[in-house]
Order: sequence, then C-alpha cells, then structure tokens
Amino acid sequence: MMEWLRQLEQRERRALYAGAAVVAVALVYFLAWEPYVVSRERTIETVRTQRESLAWMLHAAEQVKALRQGGASGQRASKGKSVLSQVDRSARSAGLGQFIARMEPQGNERVRIWLKQAPFDKVMTWLGRLREQQGIRVTSLDLEREKEPGYVGGRLALGS
Repeated sequence: MMEWLRQLEQRERRALYAGAAVVAVALVYFLAWEPYVVSRERTIETVRTQRESLAWMLHAAEQVKALRQGGASGQRASKGKSVLSQVDRSARSAGLGQFIARMEPQGNERVRIWLKQAPFDKVMTWLGRLREQQGIRVTSLDLEREKEPGYVGGRLALGS
C-alpha cells in the first residue's frame, strides 16, 4: 500500500488525502455527532412530557384530596337519612326522576337503580355530585347504549 502511494504523483496524493479527510469527517458526523444530537433531542422531549405529566398528577392529587374531604363532610351532614331517600331526592333534583324505572333499597346503606333511556352526561354528573356532596359511591355499574345517541339504560348500585 505504501509503495502504491509513493508511485502516485504529488497532486494525486493530495486529492487522496483530502478525500480521506472528507470521509473521516463524514464518518465522525454520521457515527457519533448525529446520533448524539438525536438522542439529546429525544431526552429533552421525554423530560418535557414527564414534567407535564407530573404537573397534571400533582393537580389531580389535589383534586382527589379535595373530593375526599368533600365526600367525608357530605357523609357527616346526611347521617341518619337512608341512602334511598338521599338518592331519590338528588336524582329528582338532577332531572333524572323520569328515567328511573325502578329503585330498590338494599338495607339502609345501599340502593339498586334501573335506568331507562337516561341522558349519559346527566347520569355521570349526578353520580359525581352524589359522591362529592353526600359521600354516596357507585358500587356497581352496568350501563348499555340506547338506540338514541347519548342515552343509556341499565342497572347501578349505590352505597355509602
């Protein structure tokens, strides 16, 4: 190889060395620099999304804490009243009375409800308010879509 290089003219050797330098720079760029830059950008993006997730989780944790405290105070305020009467009163005030096909007490602490063609959004809002204001939770839920969009029917059980 050295013999071959010596046989080349000065101008050819310079061109060969320049080409080798360009290839070496390209190799360093494509094998080291570019992967480093891409990896760094991915890491920066991952950190950014994880910070956003952490901020969301901290906010959600505060909301959970507030809801737990609100639920506990709601339970204390409604002590002595049956779950059935609380659920019935709140369903009617939420505008869901006409959608309740049947309501059946399960002791003093639980109630089963059958819904027909109830607006899904109203049902979910009502269940959230029951939890927040009276401390009454959903213990089981079995809803199915009705033919009309946005409406559901089915059974649910509530208890304190």
